[in-house]
Amino acid sequence: MRRLLLLTLIASLLLTACGTFEVTIINNNGGDSPAVDVTATDSPAAVVAPLSMLSTSDEIRQRLFESPLNWRTIFIEAQVTENGASARRVQVWVDQSALSFRALRGPVDGKAETYRAADGMSLLEMDLKTGASNLSPFLSETISLPYFPVAPSRYPTDMIQSQPLTAFIDSHLGTMLFPSDIAQNQGTFKAVAMEVVDYKLTLVVEWTYIQNELPSYRAWVDIATGIFLRFQQFEKSGGTTALSETVFTHVVYDLPIPASFFSPNVTALPDFVSDPLLIAVEAPTPAAAEGEDPLGLVYAFVAGDGSPVRAMRFVRIPASCALGEADCPEAEEIATPVPLTSSLQNVVWSAKRNEAAWTYPINQDQRIWTLFLFNAAEKTWKELAQMDRYMDPPMWSRSGEWISFRAQDGNGNEAIYAVRRDGSGLKNLTDNKDLPAEGRPYIADAWLGENIILRPGNLGGTGTVYLMRAEDGFVKPLFETALNKFVFVPSPDASFLAYVEYADNNQKQLVKIITPDGKTLQDLATFVSGSVMGLTWSPDGKQLGFVLTTDSAASVYVIDRDGRNLREVYKTATDAHFVFSPNGNYLLVETIDGTGQHVYAVNLSTLDARLVQIPGIALNEAWMFPSWMK
Repeated sequence: MRRLLLLTLIASLLLTACGTFEVTIINNNGGDSPAVDVTATDSPAAVVAPLSMLSTSDEIRQRLFESPLNWRTIFIEAQVTENGASARRVQVWVDQSALSFRALRGPVDGKAETYRAADGMSLLEMDLKTGASNLSPFLSETISLPYFPVAPSRYPTDMIQSQPLTAFIDSHLGTMLFPSDIAQNQGTFKAVAMEVVDYKLTLVVEWTYIQNELPSYRAWVDIATGIFLRFQQFEKSGGTTALSETVFTHVVYDLPIPASFFSPNVTALPDFVSDPLLIAVEAPTPAAAEGEDPLGLVYAFVAGDGSPVRAMRFVRIPASCALGEADCPEAEEIATPVPLTSSLQNVVWSAKRNEAAWTYPINQDQRIWTLFLFNAAEKTWKELAQMDRYMDPPMWSRSGEWISFRAQDGNGNEAIYAVRRDGSGLKNLTDNKDLPAEGRPYIADAWLGENIILRPGNLGGTGTVYLMRAEDGFVKPLFETALNKFVFVPSPDASFLAYVEYADNNQKQLVKIITPDGKTLQDLATFVSGSVMGLTWSPDGKQLGFVLTTDSAASVYVIDRDGRNLREVYKTATDAHFVFSPNGNYLLVETIDGTGQHVYAVNLSTLDARLVQIPGIALNEAWMFPSWMK
């Protein structure tokens, strides 16, 4: 994703760019407004808009007119700058039908300084530096709820018909969220480029007032909804040099935001949130228990050496005792939904909830496989999906709402599926006409936000890496050029993709990171021999770990995201697998040594390694697939 210097836009200036206009707000009290489907979804209700480089001015204008009809709720994160001032950070949530919004504004690297919230009936404005506030009546005094947006073109008039929330949300963002307002000005739209902003395809357009020769603004229009994802303002009389700019760095459509979220009643001073999606979606499950270990819990499968069937268990232990910082209780055994009688697969934890996904066969011939959801707080399992074919270990979307997996029938047929965490919405993602047939079968490497990364299965071939939105199957290329022979591992904040490039001419292994727009590439480490595998980001995204395997050893390396501080943190004569601790200060390394298959806890500051030994787990029992949750 290209990150540009972010500047700001003043809506009132744009509305008067072509002369003096009277502004009115459409009132729904008459009940004549057409009903619009406002069912909440996880992505825009609209299909891909018919906007392209061939779009005429009238087609672009009509898309902007209809923009408010294409979404119900929205979250945006933006950075704005104007008049040479320092960039400002803004977070905004909006629910159109409830005429509600919540907006925080402040410095990019500091706390929020102002807060505005409206629930349709009351508007709260707060100075967060002083605590001063003002509460006043809001739009419901004149506009009935629920509010149904309308397209201005349906009501021909000489006056600009403004969407009710435009002037209240934020002077820099209202116009971008509701471009139907300024699209009513007299002038011409011209398509100049197609670009990606926040992983969304946009049509870049310039608008020139009817009496000017040069454009007054340039906008990046999301072709799926018609809102502006980026906006540059020029001189009022027209120009080519941007005086201000606003860029939406993250946009999520139609999250189910509870009405209480917009309440003007506050019990503590609001502030920016690191992951605003969690506020809008279902609350996380509670922590496993009160008084839980502050470093979290370590989960693992352990197996005895019995024959012909190994006795296997799923256990958890306090992380502090695994690190040798506290006395260890006996390992707590957790009941599994089916007996553990065959080869295992790892449980995969959601980054946003105290839940894990796990696939396992439920019959002896391993033909029927089931995807389970584990609730760590209640120690319960829920069946989400079942198939008569093998399931790969699952993967979570960033919000924790979607789980994907690959299913194979053993006859060469395979597909990528996705299902919501509540078990609804199961769909075959790769059964999509927009994925070129020559790339099949497609492989899913990971999720990038709520989009899954798909690439052609032939690693040595050429082709395109695609992003597919789970909700509606919308497909678009991830990179502008063909680049498909690598496994891409997104950082937790989705700002980088890590991968390993093999140089055929000299057998070098190059560890690299690239931005999702393909524009920024950085080499982190180069090895002249061996194979690099197991790329894993620390939970905070500041470190990248991997395993270098040679003929004689396997070494675990960790490097900072900026390419500094490469260090070998563990070495073994056999294979090694590892996980980061939640705070990124430790690793758990699974390996085989002289006495069996064990787990070692590695302190990344001192590089000390400690064998994890727990009461109730014999030294000759094998540890498999350790994981660490806080």
